[in-house]
Amino acid sequence: MTQDIPLIWTAIGNVPVSDLRHEVEWKVSPEQIIFIESYYAGDLLVKQSSHVKVLIGATAEGAATI
Repeated sequence: MTQDIPLIWTAIGNVPVSDLRHEVEWKVSPEQIIFIESYYAGDLLVKQSSHVKVLIGATAEGAATI
């Protein structure tokens, strides 16, 4: 029976997740929340993704011109 090893697609090809260093970063402000996920092979960044949640949207009010 073969054992499945979890892989992740990176800039250097398919790599076992266990061979990479995984880091996460949260940037929180009143306007938005940003989640950044990074994978490193040694000091080399091989995969990064970001997710943004905007907390304050645009208003539907327009500027009146006279």
